[in-house]
Amino acid sequence: MAGTPSTRLTREQSRANTRERLLAAARSVFARSGFHGASVEEIASEAGFSTGALYSNFEGKEDLFLVLMEREIEEHAQEIAGAVRERASISERAAGGARQWMTMIEREPEALLLFMEFWAYGVRDARVRPKVAARFAQMRQVLTGLIADGVRDFDLELTIPAEQLAVAIDALADGIARQKLADPEAVPDELMGKVLSLLLAAVTRPAGGTDTRSEA
Repeated sequence: MAGTPSTRLTREQSRANTRERLLAAARSVFARSGFHGASVEEIASEAGFSTGALYSNFEGKEDLFLVLMEREIEEHAQEIAGAVRERASISERAAGGARQWMTMIEREPEALLLFMEFWAYGVRDARVRPKVAARFAQMRQVLTGLIADGVRDFDLELTIPAEQLAVAIDALADGIARQKLADPEAVPDELMGKVLSLLLAAVTRPAGGTDTRSEA
């Protein structure tokens, strides 16, 4: 009985290690072959396991991808949050976040391509669509929080709900990424920051002020 907790912990650690190796292999295979081109056999082999080990830890290729997507989005969100916070104005926060997004596009183009590929797959399947939507909602929640922080920190108020502004910013980021990946020369690195600063200027005003734009 005395050894049971230690044995259980060892088994949990072993299972966690197996999952991490499978996820690392899946990321490599997905990046190389795409979501549709990848197979569970290839992923399991790259991780050094049988397909049985994969299926004992994940429901299959789709489940693996969803877990990876959740992790990637969380990491990207943390990077963007770090680039935004502690800046002296709302426009500087916009520029910082935009620069970080452009850096990620250049650094990890395959990850963005995978998100786009899986999005196209997911929205066509009513069973998968809610799972895809939940992952994309992660980034919108982070953006909503960053917007709320900026409004509070600089004593501003919004003319549209923060959640809706987050949707627009997320859509802008995705669109910029698609354009940059397709035609890098057509998209200057500073473009997103400029457009985002203009957008924020258009939907913010001093707290307690009058929106003269709506009266014009």
